Amino acid sequence: MDSHKTRGPWGKLVKLDSSDEVLLFNRESTVGRKRGCDLSFPSNKFVSGVHCKIAHDESSGLVWLEDTSTNGTVINMSKLIKKQTHELQNGDVIHLVYRKNEPHENVAYDFTFQILTTFIHAGSNASVVSEPPAEANKTDKMEESLTCIICQDLLYDCVSVQPCMHTFCAACYSGWMERSPQCPTCRCPVERIRKNHILNNLVEAYLLQHPEKCRSEEDRKSMDSRNKITQDMRQPIIERSFSEEEASSDYLYDFSDNDSDSSDNSQTAVMCRQCPGYKSDIRHVLLASGSGSWLPVLSSSDQPSTSTDAASAPQEYRCPPFASHLFCACCFQPMPDRRPESNTSNSKFSQQCTICQRYFCHMYWVCPRIDCHGCLAQFSDLNLTEKCLDGVLNNNNYESEILQGRHGKTRSNLVYHFCSDSRITANTVLCYSCGLRTFKELAYKYRVNIPAYDLPSGVTSRPDCYWGRNCRTQVKAHHARNFNHICEQTRFKS
Repeated sequence: MDSHKTRGPWGKLVKLDSSDEVLLFNRESTVGRKRGCDLSFPSNKFVSGVHCKIAHDESSGLVWLEDTSTNGTVINMSKLIKKQTHELQNGDVIHLVYRKNEPHENVAYDFTFQILTTFIHAGSNASVVSEPPAEANKTDKMEESLTCIICQDLLYDCVSVQPCMHTFCAACYSGWMERSPQCPTCRCPVERIRKNHILNNLVEAYLLQHPEKCRSEEDRKSMDSRNKITQDMRQPIIERSFSEEEASSDYLYDFSDNDSDSSDNSQTAVMCRQCPGYKSDIRHVLLASGSGSWLPVLSSSDQPSTSTDAASAPQEYRCPPFASHLFCACCFQPMPDRRPESNTSNSKFSQQCTICQRYFCHMYWVCPRIDCHGCLAQFSDLNLTEKCLDGVLNNNNYESEILQGRHGKTRSNLVYHFCSDSRITANTVLCYSCGLRTFKELAYKYRVNIPAYDLPSGVTSRPDCYWGRNCRTQVKAHHARNFNHICEQTRFKS
């Protein structure tokens, strides 16, 4: 039997359902749906474009698998998510596709390390992962930028979603928007969908240079038939019953199994609690930031009334059909867009920060996020405790102590003085982060205006730091005591 000699493989992948072998020769091998991958599954929609990489470190002898997919790779029934790595051991079972209720769709390989055979006989059922030319290993940055993350192929008739401006194939996003109101990339609530003519032109120019990467005629016809975005439009409202939501997923933490079929367990109802038809008995869940537990959000009956007239509380505001909604930047829950009413002089609620112009629901109804400090309030009512004075002056504890302790200023004292500022008053509506930043800036201005005779001699006798208030070393106690930082930068200014 003829044979040809080659450099020995360092490992192999054995397909579990057919025993087909894939021998591994390269230091790094790629697995995915793209045709350029070393182990390619071009017709499998559940495999990402570049699903994972298997790397062999010759110096240490270790083998690592890095997940680069949208949905993750399952190793020994433990899920590996994007950018995570796992040290492979002899006998590890790797699921590129794991579908609990459709086992016939699974794609699984058994990993074997340290193959001793140095000859590959002709006629054997082993396929070889050969070393690609150096040019093929170079990452095409342009192609990466023009790739749709849903189908992992070049963009086709692309659209951008607002406000985050992420871009997808129109056909791919048409399927996605029926399942989720959120962006597939960043999970930001989508408000509008627009054609992206500039990117479409770039894709056309790129395909003129790389005609081999054009989609097939059959693929283009299929995408045209699935495209439901023929013009600029608003994100459609999704109405799904609770039973449908339960039936669509096997269990809460099941493995995700498709680039465009992510079991978006954090998906919230598009209708707000004041929309007609809202099911108040359904309790949505929110993940508290920094917490590992899921907590229920109060139903509409548990929330305080948003009526501006206490006598009309039973007749709570109801959204008209197709009403516009705003999404709270703190809890990401929808609320009615009532800005015209909130801007009137007799309004008792507001929905927007005066500085950053973001929307928050705390003044409209109490924000349900478990660790919310009161995301929107009038400046004098913000939940800024006395602890906010610690490091209030550029995170310089020494200067902050002078202001707070030796000069006897508390938060309420400072807020009183701030009210004289023409732009910011005690009644200005601010979000928590803008309020805290404004408080620190005005505290600095207040400290600058304290006359020298009203400060201890040890404070006024210090030389100014060259970097002034921009100094990054002022957080260190020794440097803060020896130099004054209540001044502007005088050297090395760009």
